[in-house]
Amino acid sequence: MAYQALYRRLRPQRFEDVAGQEHIIRTLQNQIENNRINHAYLFCGTRGTGKTTTAKIFARAINCIGEGTKPCNKCTVCQPILHGTSVNVIEIDAASNNGVDNIRDIIEEVKYPPTDCKYKVYIIDEVHMLSAGAFNALLKTLEEPPEYVVFILATTDPQKMPVTVLSRCQRFDFHRIGKDTMVKVLKEYMSEEKAQVSDDAIEYIAELSDGAMRDALSILDQCISFYFDEEVTISKVMEITGSVDRSVFFELTDAMNNSDGSRCMDIIDKVVLHGRDIGQFVADMITHFRNLLLAVSIDGETKALDYSKTYVDKLRLQGCSVGYEYVLSLITGFSELANQIKFSANPRILLEVCAIKGCNPVVSYDLGSVNKRLKNIEAKLENGMPLIPPVTLNDEKIIERTEQNDKEEPVVINKAVPDDIKKVITEWNKFVKTIDTQMIKSILSTQSRPAYLEDDYLTLVAANNGPLMWLESHIDEVKKYFTVYFQREFDIRIMTEDKYNKRHIEKYGAKDSEIKTLNKDDFTKVFGNFVEFEE
Repeated sequence: MAYQALYRRLRPQRFEDVAGQEHIIRTLQNQIENNRINHAYLFCGTRGTGKTTTAKIFARAINCIGEGTKPCNKCTVCQPILHGTSVNVIEIDAASNNGVDNIRDIIEEVKYPPTDCKYKVYIIDEVHMLSAGAFNALLKTLEEPPEYVVFILATTDPQKMPVTVLSRCQRFDFHRIGKDTMVKVLKEYMSEEKAQVSDDAIEYIAELSDGAMRDALSILDQCISFYFDEEVTISKVMEITGSVDRSVFFELTDAMNNSDGSRCMDIIDKVVLHGRDIGQFVADMITHFRNLLLAVSIDGETKALDYSKTYVDKLRLQGCSVGYEYVLSLITGFSELANQIKFSANPRILLEVCAIKGCNPVVSYDLGSVNKRLKNIEAKLENGMPLIPPVTLNDEKIIERTEQNDKEEPVVINKAVPDDIKKVITEWNKFVKTIDTQMIKSILSTQSRPAYLEDDYLTLVAANNGPLMWLESHIDEVKKYFTVYFQREFDIRIMTEDKYNKRHIEKYGAKDSEIKTLNKDDFTKVFGNFVEFEE
């Protein structure tokens, strides 16, 4: 007999063998025992969760004439259905038979009763692939079929189906199979097959399959075939699937958190040289960041972290070191990378660039990246590294004058008026140069600008949400610099460039005239005649 793939040979033949779908199996068994068979069923769920398998078992069970638990799989009705030779159980692939003519054939066939069975069963797989015309043709028959006809529709995408079809079916949602359940079933299967597979390898395959039993069996089948007569270990599974050891994820995360770009490049080089799939590596990194996020966000045990206590403790330790916001920014960066890799001829370069961004998030202004830069500055301060140039002779004179001023009587600070705000706008660059806190100086000089909109408010226009969030969280420090330099107390509003432009248009009917765009003359002054313009 020709070799059959594991997922075909080990397909469950009885209700009790179906893993992880107890809520569905119990309902179907109760319907059979109480003779409450519905005329149309809809089985929904992700791939490999047992939809078609359950449909076939149900088709045998409602027709079984044997004794004991149904289906018996031995009687004259069960055997032909089991071997796919029965004319009373018809399987249809809607992906390739999705036209109106195919449905018309079904409508003609349902007129004829079953020959040696109680029910004539139509199992339509991937039913969401039917055309609109085919669905419309099926509606009437689906709603009022002959009493001996049962429809079982299976789909991974129920939202693509018309509501008129959904309302005519009894719906069952198949769940992803839990890791513990899958590990238990896989161990039983490997014992039956007399295959040597280590426990940690089975657990890792259960993680990779993401709740799909067929995926898990396909990976196992490939590993057993490649390492025939050898024990399948977790390292061999990783070799086959292109995955890497978990320790690499911890190492790369630590390297990015410590801004160690050289270490990041070494880790990536090692991954590539071992022939690992970069797309799979990035997907695994995102899963690692997700686990870190859950580890630092959730106290106590949770099913969302279905791992050993040692591994979870290690996640919590690294998560506390890295920080909640930085983990969020890494998830965002690597998720974008996962999409880019699909269309890249050289994914390694994209991975290296993403890792460097993680080390030095100078081009990102989300809260996680800003916090990362602040940590870098704090680390430099702890190591005694200067963040600003040493004080010169002129600076010393300024300090002396400042100290003398400090000894004088306190100056009364008045509230700022629109003329003071105009002064801020005029002297902005001079003012920013006097700021001695590097982060505030950087944000104000490169990511924000002053503007006047209305009343006595100074408006700080932020480039985007990143600097806006940072300014809002440090507004008291920023106000002190304004008060010291301009000797006025400012009421400050912060808004993004887009919001400011909308407000300006609403109030004045046009954008801020202070925003300049470079024209031909401006380019010529900077670049000379090297720039050519099309008329």
